[in-house]
Amino acid sequence: MRIVYGINPVTEALAAGRGAISEILISTKRRDKSFDAIVKKAAARKIKVTKAEQRRLGEVAGTDGHQGVVAVFKGEYPYCDIEEILDNWRASGEAAFILILDCIQDPQNFGSLVRAAHCAGVQGIVIPKDRAAQVTPAVVKASAGATEHSLIARVTNLREAIRKLKDAGVWIAGIEASFGETIYNTELDGDIAVVIGSEGSGMRRLIREECDYQVSIPMKGQVNSMNAAQAGAVAVFEVARQKEARRQKEAGGG
Repeated sequence: MRIVYGINPVTEALAAGRGAISEILISTKRRDKSFDAIVKKAAARKIKVTKAEQRRLGEVAGTDGHQGVVAVFKGEYPYCDIEEILDNWRASGEAAFILILDCIQDPQNFGSLVRAAHCAGVQGIVIPKDRAAQVTPAVVKASAGATEHSLIARVTNLREAIRKLKDAGVWIAGIEASFGETIYNTELDGDIAVVIGSEGSGMRRLIREECDYQVSIPMKGQVNSMNAAQAGAVAVFEVARQKEARRQKEAGGG
């Protein structure tokens, strides 16, 4: 069983249709268009909708930040494997665009990274099983439901997963403040996987050694640092910008 709470996450879970929802709990105190839309979508899928008091919603969600709606799934989050991400890339007909997270531990950062990746057009996300945040209700909420539309592979050995990507023709670009070349001066419009390291220590040495590109994000100002979610968002949108520029150039025959 897994839990998804919050208006946007539950709405996106219903839209994605990945996994069976056994019941949706709705607050007895709230009623607006977003709630009505959730009830209609649930009815269309023959999902049981139950009105519940705030205390009951908090007990099921494990938090008071549920916004009056909680979805209860029959199974666990549907992680995929590397092969599914590779298949998704090949089926897209576009250049590979993958995000690798090396031991991101903060649920808010993880959720924010999934949200940014989804918005930027990333085809799949790879995370390690150990020493890293997993897809929890808090992560789904932080992602605004983007986890429900994303392919997330959870692997035992991140280095081996990276090598599988490289064997498939994907180039690996590590993002870290200590690296010399900047992301804006590096050509990243081909088949690319972006690596973001952990909040405290960055990328592990063995992961860093697998990177074909080692680039940084130039910063100005007195506070010369960004957290992992901010750095990841900048990185994936810069790669997305470069890919779009290349598509436009090729479409124009330039």
